[in-house]
Amino acid sequence: MMPMKVSIIVPIYNVETYLENALTSIQQQSYRNLKVIMVNDGSTDHSIEIAQRFLQDSRFMLVSQKNQGLSAARNTGLKYVDSEYVYFFDSDDQIASNLIETALAVFNKSSIDLVSFESELVSCQKDPLPLFKLTNIDVIEKKELLMRLLSKKVMMTAWSYIARTRILLDNNILFPVGKKFEDENTAAKIFSSINRAAILRGKNGPYFYLQDRQGSIMTEAHNHASLSQLDDRRYIFKDEYLFLKQQNSLPVNYLNDWYFNKLLTTYNMYRNLLIDDNNRSYFRTYKNEILAFQRENHIKLTMQMRKRLLKMKYPLITKLRNYL
Repeated sequence: MMPMKVSIIVPIYNVETYLENALTSIQQQSYRNLKVIMVNDGSTDHSIEIAQRFLQDSRFMLVSQKNQGLSAARNTGLKYVDSEYVYFFDSDDQIASNLIETALAVFNKSSIDLVSFESELVSCQKDPLPLFKLTNIDVIEKKELLMRLLSKKVMMTAWSYIARTRILLDNNILFPVGKKFEDENTAAKIFSSINRAAILRGKNGPYFYLQDRQGSIMTEAHNHASLSQLDDRRYIFKDEYLFLKQQNSLPVNYLNDWYFNKLLTTYNMYRNLLIDDNNRSYFRTYKNEILAFQRENHIKLTMQMRKRLLKMKYPLITKLRNYL
């Protein structure tokens, strides 16, 4: 049986400005029985030197590999996990010093497989960090958790939950390598494999998310839209849809409506950003796929769906209405 320990996987790539504060927030956790797996993903700045300084703490270990991306670094870290619980932490953020202690107390008190928590957006790293003040614990079943995930009422980012390690290992769950937005479909697979989860609400973090960091995946995604990025989005939510449909954890009509909305929303967003003479055929094919999915699955259109469908079919009219 695994010891009552938490393994924290920290992918590291060119975060020298933020890494020391990030790792310090882990080192200063009030719960001490940790294994911190730092994965240097081919950093070209001074990140590795900063990480090496933390090796003086016997709970920290460092693995280096050539640059393969965030998913590959997380998957590498999983190979070294020997604890009952696993947590994925981003190396430019911070956590309240009592986060792990609070989460484990909830695990010990309730028969659950996963603890989810919220984040606080910050413009710069904090020092000192305030303690997390837990105000509410909502214990829910798998179906409710999945519905909250799809409706964005619970976070899907890998740093927003701590899970029992066996959930990932027993179900061979890994992050998709070479894809952006990889947290979304991975969360769906992890959440589908649990029985019950606890949603923590409170004040002060407990996760302090550094918004708009130059070079971060989410910042790049918002500022530099591309067909490659769109392809990644389509791959991720199609994989999520097909997986959940196969699991039979949610009603098929609910999943079909969710997927249809994702198709419409993503099409409209990226068409407005990227359409030109070179890729009109790409969006024409994409539009035909959406219409085919609507016909084949007999989607009953809501008012919101109708608006999105009209925007897709008649983008010029929609654009003109916005100016009137």
